[in-house]
Amino acid sequence: MKIRLVQHDVGSTDLTGHIEKAQTDGMDMVCFHELATTGCLYERREVVPLEAVMASFAGYDIRILTGLPYLSQEGLRNACLYYHQGFSQLYHKINLFEPFNEHRVYMAGDETGIWQTDFGVTGVAICYDIRFESLFEEMKNAGVKTIFIPAAFPLVRIDTWRSLLIERAKQTAATVFGINAVGKDEQNEFGGNCMVVGPDGTVLAETGRSGEELIDYEL
Repeated sequence: MKIRLVQHDVGSTDLTGHIEKAQTDGMDMVCFHELATTGCLYERREVVPLEAVMASFAGYDIRILTGLPYLSQEGLRNACLYYHQGFSQLYHKINLFEPFNEHRVYMAGDETGIWQTDFGVTGVAICYDIRFESLFEEMKNAGVKTIFIPAAFPLVRIDTWRSLLIERAKQTAATVFGINAVGKDEQNEFGGNCMVVGPDGTVLAETGRSGEELIDYEL
């Protein structure tokens, strides 16, 4: 299972080129950061319907994992989408980050991100969720072997991001994939430092904290 993590600029929301390149390069899965299709939303606005996003992915054979805003029947969610050949799963961010105004923009999720995929039971959390041990304890109890954490983690706290990824890998004995945004928007600068962390807490791969980069990892 060849997995590519894309350290993508927060202001560049067209994922098509990266998806096409990952497929051409023989990757089985490509992963993007939190809200990669729009950038951070500090206020409510209209978003592209989920069905349209999935339709844009339908022509690819590769598995795609990305953060996006999703207008559900209940309201707007900060979500993570997994899509592969018509099969999809969604996780809704549970712990909303008030300094980014998320509590006013989104409805919080209420179900831990545990997915059945064709490569095993996997966990998913989004950015601020990483601080909540209980979510990861549930993942551990469910037997997850991999955990994906898309994020838009600010540069000013990026050392915390790095240490928490290591801590969660040790806690769950799972391989953890941290996919963070890079670059600036009108309010924040994001710190990159995408990582793959082994079940014992060993850092297996990581990017720098500025500029677009890729990690290719074979699971």
